[in-house]
Amino acid sequence: MPDLLTELYGARSYPAMSHPLSDPAVSSVAALLGGLQVRHPSGARILEIGCSSGHNLIPLAMRWPNAHFVGIDFSEQAIQQARDLADVAGLANMEFHAVDLREFNHDGEPFDFIIAHGFFSWVPDVVKAALLAFCADHLAPSGIATISFNAEPGWQARFPVIQKARAIQQAGAVDEMTALAILREVTEEDSPEIAIIDDMMAKGQAILPFDDFAPVNDPWSLERFAQAAAEVHLHWLGESDPSMNEASHGRTFHSAVLCRAEAPRERQVTWAGLQRIFMRLGAVPNESNPVLEVISRAAPRCLSLEELQASLPDMERRDLGQRILDGIRRGWILPRIEAVSYDPEPPLRPALDPFRLECARRRLPLVDAWHRPCSFPERHYELLERMNGSLDQEALADFSASHCAELDFTPWLGHLAERGMFA
Repeated sequence: MPDLLTELYGARSYPAMSHPLSDPAVSSVAALLGGLQVRHPSGARILEIGCSSGHNLIPLAMRWPNAHFVGIDFSEQAIQQARDLADVAGLANMEFHAVDLREFNHDGEPFDFIIAHGFFSWVPDVVKAALLAFCADHLAPSGIATISFNAEPGWQARFPVIQKARAIQQAGAVDEMTALAILREVTEEDSPEIAIIDDMMAKGQAILPFDDFAPVNDPWSLERFAQAAAEVHLHWLGESDPSMNEASHGRTFHSAVLCRAEAPRERQVTWAGLQRIFMRLGAVPNESNPVLEVISRAAPRCLSLEELQASLPDMERRDLGQRILDGIRRGWILPRIEAVSYDPEPPLRPALDPFRLECARRRLPLVDAWHRPCSFPERHYELLERMNGSLDQEALADFSASHCAELDFTPWLGHLAERGMFA
């Protein structure tokens, strides 16, 4: 890796994050919509390149104990943290290696899923090429790689803002957030740069040095990425979020799903393919939609096609299939390859699993049932630490009242349960 990147990752820890778009339960649907049926992740071999401290991979390994997981990262410190967290979670189905991708000699079975989130745009071209070549060489015949990268069109407006903020940094020896705050004060309120500054500031100081202000930040167009993939015989199937397949000039980010060029693909989505999908509600349209109404009533549980069909017996199969595909394309339906079901009511004695409990102790984000990260203020973490099953709701409410006076405990606890934190 370049010296600047090595220096950055040696001096600072990349923030622990889970990445919902990299979840194989989600990317499997993107593959299916692209005509490819992948192995179910519950029994798959899954690799994450640039896994950092394992916060993205460990919850997946907990979900699928019969799958095998491998994480690599060139930061030895991050890999040790990942191993420690995996031990706390009691996982025996994963391994971590501190190694540069270009020196990772994998001679075992091919991978059904390869994940590289937050990697491609922050490394030089030679490492980008090595990543694509590795995927081409080590994907299973029907395997997929989910690779995120910054989109060139959307970043053209951000670079001038970054340059101005860096100039303020150098002049005042301040951090990125302070520089952006100063820049916002001197920027006209009707300037389009205000929205960009606000978006950057929303990321927070922990992530900015690795993202907008990283030593390497190299956005590509989708066409350039797809061409580079094709040169090593990889095929672009689509975005891991199918609603992002529609053209968007201002987009700053892609999460691309690739397969081997020779992988067997159907020309169109079949009814049998739709039967593999489970659905929950996404964005809510202004128009009446019977399919979405049925899905909404089941929340937070996912619905299968069979259940949806049973609730709409008068709707023809062709019409139902078209409505589902249209809903997915518009972001109204969030599809996945497996069901998720849990009690949305808080238990009498709230108890986080060992991994989430350790994350609370370390002040790391908690990953919910949908693989989304959730961070908390310091005092809320003190409350979460006590959710080990030894205290009932009343005792926890008393602690909240004495230590987190600003927190409305009952709805807050309900929100945790609704996100599946106690599942």
